[in-house]
Amino acid sequence: MSMALLALIICFVFLLIIGFPIAFNLIFSTFVYLLVGDYPLTLIPQRMFQGMNGFALLAVPFFILTGQLMAKGSILKDLTDFVNAFVGHVRGALALVTVGSCLFMGAIVGLAVAETASLGSFLIPMMKKEGYKPAFASGVMASASLLGPIMPPSVLMILYCISVGRTSIAGIFLASMIPALLIAVSQMIIIYFIAKRDKLPRHERIPWPDRGKQFKKALPALFLPVIILGGIFGGIFTVTEASAAAAAYAFVISMFYSKEVKWRDLPEIFMETAVTSGLVILLAGSATVTAWAIANEQIIDTLAGSLSNVPLWAFLLLLNIGLLINGMFMDDYASVIVLGPILAPIAWALGVDPLQIGVIICVNLVIGLATPPFGIVLFVTSPMTGVSVEETFKAGWPMLAASVGVLLLLTYFPPLTLWLPRMFGY
Repeated sequence: MSMALLALIICFVFLLIIGFPIAFNLIFSTFVYLLVGDYPLTLIPQRMFQGMNGFALLAVPFFILTGQLMAKGSILKDLTDFVNAFVGHVRGALALVTVGSCLFMGAIVGLAVAETASLGSFLIPMMKKEGYKPAFASGVMASASLLGPIMPPSVLMILYCISVGRTSIAGIFLASMIPALLIAVSQMIIIYFIAKRDKLPRHERIPWPDRGKQFKKALPALFLPVIILGGIFGGIFTVTEASAAAAAYAFVISMFYSKEVKWRDLPEIFMETAVTSGLVILLAGSATVTAWAIANEQIIDTLAGSLSNVPLWAFLLLLNIGLLINGMFMDDYASVIVLGPILAPIAWALGVDPLQIGVIICVNLVIGLATPPFGIVLFVTSPMTGVSVEETFKAGWPMLAASVGVLLLLTYFPPLTLWLPRMFGY
């Protein structure tokens, strides 16, 4: 190991421990690497510009804007009423509605924290009113919100594809759909048995004609994933064009159909979109700088060579364990930027399909959002119910365990991730 690489690692770990923002951490650590290694400092602005100057990155602000617009007003209620019409007669109805709504919202918002904040402020009080324990309501919301970054369109997966290369954004969107559905179903099964044990309330069965009415009310929201995914997979749009079309549709629906978003709300919506987009794009740029240092040190070649004799099943198991532990301390965006370009090429060299390893990495990092001590969604849902982070995790761990079970299933059974992409030629 060279002195320059050692300096980069020490600097990165130290700044990470003291809570330095990850984007600036990457830039400063690489700055130290360049100084110690006597490389030209002009590499930093050059590589940062290269990392941020990608056409696919334009999709990020458009998808975030779409989520901001659609999260306002009655559209959320229409979605939850639609899900309730089909599962509301089962014990633990509201908890099941939370999971189902998060699955649909994931196809609109694509961000775990945004989904948690919008749906949580709406559904958690309803669960408490119906007699759910506050910790259980918080745990359900925290675990269900993980569906947001897994169900396409996912900002995390866009960032992953840009970071590692060699992976189609549309392809990984297709590859993540079955895992997202399986995680939702597994969480619902766990909730059902808990609800049966604790005798949680259920709602009256909705007649089929009324279910049709709820479906019609939810159509404006449900049509948005059709525009995005149908446009991409039907060859009508690129991912970036689909994001712009989705934002335009969300603007028209929110402003002129539901009329929940007013002109005076737009500055705040645009500001929130700009701040979140700026964070993601800055991460992409700073990661490109560090990726150059990693490539320059030939770390990937060294690791791939040392792991060439390790059985594939053992490598994948170690990968999952390592990423789940990492998720306890780093957020998903930072982790995918730092670890994706290192781990993905090693997996490719060992024969893992690029789409499969992409889904494995992203699902791992998303699960980390709901694991202590630094799981960010735990810190969002816990204050909503007035319980501690520990209580939220204690109540929500069965749903997280089910999600980890699905993760292992898709790790060792590739068709779960590759069947849909192969159907569409990816």
